[in-house]
Amino acid sequence: MLKLLVTDLDGTLLKIGNELSAGISDENREALTAFVNEGGHVAIASSRGADAQTLISGLLGVPVAAIGMNGFIILNEDGEKINEHWMEFDDFAELAEFIQKHRINGSLITRGDDGGSYGFGSEATYPQRLTPDSPVIRQNWRLEFADFASRSGRCSKISLFVEPAQHSEASRLLHAAFDGRFEIAASDVDMLDVSPVGINKGSGILELAWAAGIHKDEIAVVGDNENDLSMFKVIPLSYCIDHAAPAIQAQASCSVATVAQALALARKAAE
Repeated sequence: MLKLLVTDLDGTLLKIGNELSAGISDENREALTAFVNEGGHVAIASSRGADAQTLISGLLGVPVAAIGMNGFIILNEDGEKINEHWMEFDDFAELAEFIQKHRINGSLITRGDDGGSYGFGSEATYPQRLTPDSPVIRQNWRLEFADFASRSGRCSKISLFVEPAQHSEASRLLHAAFDGRFEIAASDVDMLDVSPVGINKGSGILELAWAAGIHKDEIAVVGDNENDLSMFKVIPLSYCIDHAAPAIQAQASCSVATVAQALALARKAAE
């Protein structure tokens, strides 16, 4: 029996029509609330922070667990912290030097253990200065952060917002330099996330499942991007939204149009 559905947000649960972050459709809301009311559980897995849990719980009207920042933080349905996986500001400084050296047009941002946002970038770098191929979600939006230079100690996962035209090359360079040290995954066409090695959405699901006493065969996952591949690898019932790149869809057990469709198929498969 299916006990837990884990869904990505942007491009997945929040996709309405061609808008990737428009909100939760009536179809998805009705399916998920019915599942919870019948005894099931829902969790979100996103590159967004822990505040997404409150947002999605409010939109659905039911409690949800959360795997935030691509596995950095895991929260149960009551918002209680199960675990966090910190990086170091020394890692951030190394990445800042790296993007300077390779002339990557982008900005880095992270969260310190004091709750503050810290970054590296300027008014002249992406996404403070947008390019013609910038995604719609970046319009009327800007990063706000304090300079990281005076910081030491722990930080959360690190996000690189990079000019879309440089995204593939930036990913290649990061993997070549840091595979084995860091987990690197694309979260959007202009965003790469860097986490401690082995920390990702998939590891977060396993931590959440262990805490809740749920077996991985009682879980289904839905996603659409490279940072969702770790979920597809650890959970057999994996579903990919059908607007995703073919290489991403190929890693899931099935492609679907909506989260509601994935839930219906998963419940049938888990009977």
